[in-house]
Amino acid sequence: MELYLLTGYNGFYGQSRKPWVSLSTPTLIKELRVCGLTVHTADWHDLASGSFNPRDCNILYTFSQLTHIRDWLKDQLHFLAERNRLIPSLPLLLCHENKGYAWLYQKSKGIDTPRAWYLCDPRDIPSDLPYPIVLKTISGTNARGVFLCRGHQELLDRIKALVPAISPTVKLDHLRRRYLRGGRTYPGYPGFEPKRDADDWLQYMRPGAAFLLQEYISGLDCDYRVIAIGSKFYLMRRLTKGGDFRASGTKRFDFEAAPPAGLLDYARSIAQRFDTPFLSLDIGHKGGNNYLFEFQASHFGTAAIVRSQGYYRQVSGSWEFCKGGSSLEQTLAEGLAEYLRGQVN
Repeated sequence: MELYLLTGYNGFYGQSRKPWVSLSTPTLIKELRVCGLTVHTADWHDLASGSFNPRDCNILYTFSQLTHIRDWLKDQLHFLAERNRLIPSLPLLLCHENKGYAWLYQKSKGIDTPRAWYLCDPRDIPSDLPYPIVLKTISGTNARGVFLCRGHQELLDRIKALVPAISPTVKLDHLRRRYLRGGRTYPGYPGFEPKRDADDWLQYMRPGAAFLLQEYISGLDCDYRVIAIGSKFYLMRRLTKGGDFRASGTKRFDFEAAPPAGLLDYARSIAQRFDTPFLSLDIGHKGGNNYLFEFQASHFGTAAIVRSQGYYRQVSGSWEFCKGGSSLEQTLAEGLAEYLRGQVN
């Protein structure tokens, strides 16, 4: 079976320890070939020049947290997806660093807890919104841009703080348009009225930001990071700090925690619905219920793989813990080979 590995500049394939740290690409290629895959390589230079233009191929691609590269890469991969199989898929690519799209995607797959609202204007906030509510910026990692709002006014204030103020230049231009253009006309547009047009222009120029509101699950002192790689499920518990509801970004990890009943079944059902060889899930568990807070299918943190004491695998309907350390490159290669051969169930 053939595979194209699309790397970044200088063979970068992320991520390893940090978003800017590549795993060992030569080792990954070697492990993919050990798994019986025929591997071809290309990089962003080839993509930019147009020399990388495969058809009917499997393409495993790297990604980037840098905004300008991320936007460029999404555009390029969008067209490659029309005639190839992207791994992860195009919808999962669009979920990356876009919590709003990610919510729409998971909801389309029947995963709708905790409830969420993807909005672009405070005027659309539901009147019956349950408080406290979690406000999230659309992009951001390690709990940056995540706030707990206990009431409507606090929510409005937080949203306002996310948006830059109107600049003095825009304010001055608004006054010029409103008061110094009394005789202005536009042929063919008899309805033009300077003051109304100036006010409409100011509204158009007002900065804004899309945001996600997510139902708050109270009483949690941790969440669970589950990374599904093929049929292997790696687990770590992430603890909150005192007085804070967020587990992401605390760096308080427990690699020996046992999963609550039903959590691994829940993670496996999501991995099956998302149809991807690699998936990182942030899951809350309370009162026997599971809640998908966030997920990533590429460029996610890998501590649960490289620092855990083993992984879980379902055997004959039961979960077994397989003890032992894991090589990141070997784990990814084996998971991808399983996926391409349809051996993940």
